[in-house]
Amino acid sequence: MIALRIGRLDIQLVAGTPNRITLVGRIDDSTNFAELQRQIPPGEVAIDTGGVTFINSIGMREWMRLLRGLRDRGVTLERVADVLMTQMNMIKESATGTRIVSFHAQYACPKCGAETAPLVDAVAHAQLLRQMQVPRLPCPECGSAMELGDFPERYLTIFRSP
Repeated sequence: MIALRIGRLDIQLVAGTPNRITLVGRIDDSTNFAELQRQIPPGEVAIDTGGVTFINSIGMREWMRLLRGLRDRGVTLERVADVLMTQMNMIKESATGTRIVSFHAQYACPKCGAETAPLVDAVAHAQLLRQMQVPRLPCPECGSAMELGDFPERYLTIFRSP
């Protein structure tokens, strides 16, 4: 395992099949993924961004550079942070050549008002997501069905059927 600190972002890289990368922190103007790219062994890459708490426009530029640099290897995105998911939905190219298997989205319970960002299984719910719909997940507070707490386009555009 290789541990890196790039700007305000902690990175763990575990070589294997696929190579696994975990990101925790902020992807911002202090982030430059060039060093990370040099250290990733050949082969497929799985990136877990569940710990990303912030991304700005410069960070998004760096994120796009990272994905472009890895695109030929096969990239799987796991536990995509909601802050990254909303940015990726604004930039169509950001999902090109990647496979999203799960992501966090802001949900709200219409019954008790609880708000949370649960993990959505993009593989199990692929058909719904292509139709710009999310699964109704149970509220952790009262058990009622929660609803997406934002416009579907902010999370689901990259899954839309052509």
